Amino acid sequence: MKMKKIILFAFLLNAGTLPASAQNCSDAYLGTKTLYKAPAYTYTPVPAGYKPVFINHVGRHGARHLTKDVNTTLAYHLLQQADSANALSAQGKKLWQMVIALQKIEKGSVKFISAEGKNELKGIGERMYANYNNVFKGKPNLDIAVTKEIRTKQSADAFLGGLNSKMQDSAAVSFYNDDTDLRFYDLSPAYKDFEDEVAKCAFKSALKKSEGYTALNKTIAARFFTGDFLSKLDESTKEKFTDDVFGFLTIVYSLKYEVAQNGYTPADTDFNQFFTCAELQKLGKLDDADNYLVKGPGTNNDGIQVRIAAPLLADFIKASDEFIKTGKYNARLRFAHAETIAPFAAILQIAAADKATTNIMEFEKKWQTSKIIELSSNIQWIFYKRTGKPDCLVKVLLNEKEAHIDGLNKASFPYYKWSDLRALYVNKLQKMGLSLGDDMGAYLSNLK
Repeated sequence: MKMKKIILFAFLLNAGTLPASAQNCSDAYLGTKTLYKAPAYTYTPVPAGYKPVFINHVGRHGARHLTKDVNTTLAYHLLQQADSANALSAQGKKLWQMVIALQKIEKGSVKFISAEGKNELKGIGERMYANYNNVFKGKPNLDIAVTKEIRTKQSADAFLGGLNSKMQDSAAVSFYNDDTDLRFYDLSPAYKDFEDEVAKCAFKSALKKSEGYTALNKTIAARFFTGDFLSKLDESTKEKFTDDVFGFLTIVYSLKYEVAQNGYTPADTDFNQFFTCAELQKLGKLDDADNYLVKGPGTNNDGIQVRIAAPLLADFIKASDEFIKTGKYNARLRFAHAETIAPFAAILQIAAADKATTNIMEFEKKWQTSKIIELSSNIQWIFYKRTGKPDCLVKVLLNEKEAHIDGLNKASFPYYKWSDLRALYVNKLQKMGLSLGDDMGAYLSNLK
């Protein structure tokens, strides 16, 4: 009996050094890697006599593969070195095998959308037709913008597959590249400087301290590496290692089909098992805070991270004006990135996405990554008209849900007068020193 107690004590002692399985954790920590779900949502009835006539849309690409090869990451090389030095713990050896498996799964697919992403976009296209089929009568003309990244073209194709599957005649489509309006964040030197400043800003440092981030990285590293190898890892290396492994963990949710297609089981890429739920929540929170500060309203609703989206706002207004004047296109569809959607939602004053705060400890009360820039996230302006009448109503959607616009009459929600919505946004651009006809490339180059 005494021996059994000793064995039980030893088991419990060893168990305390291992993370509790995170298999049953909430997936709230996924942030920008949250999979898109069709909303269970009932729309407000359309005012009598009005029918949908035009759609102005921008969406993020669908669920994707990694954006760089696994074998180029610090985590891969660190695990490889430790394996050669016989410095991996039992958990480290298990992690190393999972990383090798992920490298095989991802080979040749980096930067592409996944099968999950194709299904997300296909579903959005199908629902757009189901909800607004009057827009797509006959053989509609669609103007589609993508960025230089292949995953945006793949997303557009998947979306069109869903849309066309519901129509008698496939749409007439014109594609073009529009990095100025959709990758504006890449074209402003001042914004690039801003991103670098955020990485070391006081707000970020305070949050890391409050979440015990340094100690967390140390604990995680000790879980996988042993002896002298572990003692030689500095804080920045441990932080980068944690970030890489967390990235592997979150991307796997988008790769269920590809995991099976390559002959693996879910257990072969179950990175969650190495972390506790509390650790995942902390890592997700820090990632969300970075998105909030860099892509969202952050600490200033009028900051550069919001004003950077002015070119896309001007493009939306001009596309809407063009439809009202000529009716040339039935829909203007754009496929871009999370860095496009977040600042655009903020500059539009969408109530769920435009709240800044200087209390970074409470940012989650103001802004939730997974509800604003999840995979395949999107913003739509749906235009409605009455036969023989010039006036238009516009419904704004965030991720296919009706969105409140701060600054407009709440009684008008969700069907705003186009004249009111346009005036709000033109005035916003004017306060930035912009007019609709300005050179937006020059604006981004000179932005401060």
